[in-house]
Amino acid sequence: MELRFVEPVIVDADRLVELCVKLGEPRAEEMIALSIDNLWRGLEVLREGFAAHRLDDVVEQSKGLSQIADNLGLRLFARVSRDVESCAMRMDGPALGACLYRLDRIADSSINSVWDLCDIKV
Repeated sequence: MELRFVEPVIVDADRLVELCVKLGEPRAEEMIALSIDNLWRGLEVLREGFAAHRLDDVVEQSKGLSQIADNLGLRLFARVSRDVESCAMRMDGPALGACLYRLDRIADSSINSVWDLCDIKV
């Protein structure tokens, strides 16, 4: 038996609609795709920084991830990214590991939620 944590994804759909209205649907979709790519890449850099004990890199990367997530309306993703930043700044290894694990858990479902919402025509 395996214990699995399931967390609800928090996406501000109004933020995505706002982007579509402000930029137009084609540009918004392009910006969202680029942002999602940056989230995936940033997560990988974050994991590498943690594994190499480069906490300054972890702090900087988590700041960037929280900004991107906020721009996309991924509230939970942004909040957990800020938790990662805080733990890295405090040099709290166990808490940092736990927050990174949590961020990994919510990343896929958060990003998939954005894609699902983007399929809705504005």
